[in-house]
This record gives sequence, C-alpha cells and structure tokens, in this order.
Amino acid sequence: MKNNKKQLGSHDPLQLLKVWRAYQIKRWKRQRRQRLKPGRPTITNQLPQLKKQRGKKIRWQLVVILGIFTLGSLTVTYFISTKSDIQQLAVNGTKSVPDQQVINASGIQLGDNVLWQLMHHTKTKYNIQTKLPKIKQVGLQVSQINHVAINVSEYKTVGYMFKHKQYYPILENGTILKTKMTQSLGNSPVYSHFKNDRYLKLGLKLYNDIPDSIQSAVSEIRLTAQNDNPYQVHLYMNDGNEVIGDLRTLAKKIKYYPVLVKQMDGKGKIDLEVGAYSKLFKQSKS
Repeated sequence: MKNNKKQLGSHDPLQLLKVWRAYQIKRWKRQRRQRLKPGRPTITNQLPQLKKQRGKKIRWQLVVILGIFTLGSLTVTYFISTKSDIQQLAVNGTKSVPDQQVINASGIQLGDNVLWQLMHHTKTKYNIQTKLPKIKQVGLQVSQINHVAINVSEYKTVGYMFKHKQYYPILENGTILKTKMTQSLGNSPVYSHFKNDRYLKLGLKLYNDIPDSIQSAVSEIRLTAQNDNPYQVHLYMNDGNEVIGDLRTLAKKIKYYPVLVKQMDGKGKIDLEVGAYSKLFKQSKS
C-alpha cells in the first residue's frame, strides 16, 4: 500500500507546479545574464548614439531653413532694389527685321523691373509676334543680374506675291507680308495670279517638293487656271523655258525637265500636264 501511495504522489500537481516554476526562474536568470553580458547593446548604451543622430538631424534641418530664408531674403532685396532694373537690352537672332523694331514691339524699356518682365514674358512674345509677323519664336534671357536679351528666330521668305505691280514677301507658314517692294530679292520665286490661299498653299507645296537642283531654275510660278483644269500652272524658268503642269502632280513630273531640255533645239514650252512633250517658241531657230 505505501508503495502505491508514493507512486501516486509523484504525479502531484503541486509538485509539478514547483518544478515548472523553478525551471522558469532558472530560464529567466539565464536570459537576464545574457542581456547584461558586456558588449551587448542595450537601450542605455544606445541613448548617446540616438541623441547624436537626432542632434545632426536637427542641425541639418536648421541649416536648410536658414538657407531658404537667406536665399528668399536676398531675392526679395534684389528685386526691390534698383539693381533689378533693366540696364541693358539687346536683341539676338534677327536677320531681316531691325533690332529696334523688335524692341519697340516688345514694349520693354530700360529701367523696367526684370522680375516683372519675366512674369509677363508670354505677353511680350504675343506683342512681338502680332506686330512683326516675320518673327517665329521669342524668348527672354537674363544675364549679369540686370541685362536682358530678346532671342528671336524668323520665318524664312519662300517667295514673293506679285500683284498691283508690287512684290509682297511670302513666309514659310504661308503668311503674305504687307511690306511692298518694287522687286523680288534673292532666288525665291515669284507667285502670280493666285487669287486665294488654297491655291497659294498648293503652289508653295509644289515648289517645296521640286528637287533642289531644279528649284534654283524656277523664276516665276503663275496660276493659269482653265475651265477644264483649275489647277493648271506655268513655271517660268531662268533659262528662258516654260513648264506647264498641274499643281497636284507637277512636282513628280518635273524631274524629267533636264532630259527634255537637252532634247530641244531651242527655247520653248514643256507640257507636263498630261503627258510629256515640248514645243519650241516660234521665234526660236529649229
């Protein structure tokens, strides 16, 4: 009987609880010794480093704030002082338009505030391009604090419209200037009898599509519209010949012009409107 009682006592819950508690205390002490082991990082050891990092961050933020404030102060001081007044005004990029015309159209004057002009550069661009249609692009550039440059580019002159015995420059965008001239300049062709913009644009496209080797030989492009073909056009060449064709197809056919000229015994008309044949002028020798 005694042996049976002892065997039952070995599984006593209180005894098992004591054993488990002793194990937990021993485990906690072992973990505590490991945490307190020399060289192991602790919150106390990390505090100086965290304070140092926080101090660096605060100092950097302070430097940035002071820098922004200083820069802002200098900028405000500059723009409210006389140093921000325009002391020199120049124009760059003009070829045929006088610089003074660009300055007058811009409305910018010496003594104007640089910042105000930069803030209203869109209006300045509009004023110049409206008053001077030949100006293609406009930009403002500031240098040396108070020197302003108006940088522009011009539309190319691609021809001259002849009407009322006067020549009017035609720009690459199709605009016809109101400037009257007694004669055309350069190698650009003369356009005549073009009564509306639709046919003129076709004429400009025709010349642009003509091979470069033949472009220089074209003196005049005249619209000679007929009832059966409103697109008929005559090209008067510098060598004395004439070419007849269609505004819509002549650019592709005119490549045969040099070959046909060599086959002719004199000056005459080369018809490329439908087929391809030539006819000498009556006064030419056969």
